[in-house]
Amino acid sequence: MLFWREKSYDRERCLAAAAKAQAGGRTKKAVGHYKRVLEADPDDHIVHAKVAPLLARLRRFEEAWMSFKIAGSKYLAAGFSQKAISMYSQAAKFMPRNPEVWEAMANVYVRQGKKAEAMHTLFNGHRFFRNGPGRDRAVGMLRKAFELDPWNFEVTMGLSKLLRKVDPVESMGLLAGLSARVKGRELRRVSLAMFLAEPGFPTAWRWVKAVWQGAG
Repeated sequence: MLFWREKSYDRERCLAAAAKAQAGGRTKKAVGHYKRVLEADPDDHIVHAKVAPLLARLRRFEEAWMSFKIAGSKYLAAGFSQKAISMYSQAAKFMPRNPEVWEAMANVYVRQGKKAEAMHTLFNGHRFFRNGPGRDRAVGMLRKAFELDPWNFEVTMGLSKLLRKVDPVESMGLLAGLSARVKGRELRRVSLAMFLAEPGFPTAWRWVKAVWQGAG
């Protein structure tokens, strides 16, 4: 009678086998070897960083995000914020409709003191949720972006547009506040948006005045 014994775990051998499989285009095989390493050390963020994009290519997005998140958080905790950004940037390319990706990346930028980059991250991310059932998420992302850069033109316009049907009072309030802070082409855009939201003589006159001022 034969008894089969499983080979003892060897981290370096598993990593070498994973790298070889990956180089040869055998993604599933590479993932299997990396998973073996993670079974022994679930917090190995270096391996999570390696396996995350492979899992994403296999469309195992939930597992991929967990690995991206572990790698990103560990890098950030160790003081390697740019590596954390790199993790979340990769994740955004594979799974742009995961709101946690954009929010995690924005949080790293905030930790770095880069509010402008955080605002742009949230603004770019909201585009994937502004249509359909994800509108509430888009609104939340734009609210955070607004907090980071109050009265930013594109953020305020985008937030007002999303709120037009659900909260027309706040929507118009944003446009009114923005109109007092801009001029030229931007003022014309705001005035037109106000007219389209509430057609009538006051908003029409505001738009006409903005056009005249621009022409003069």
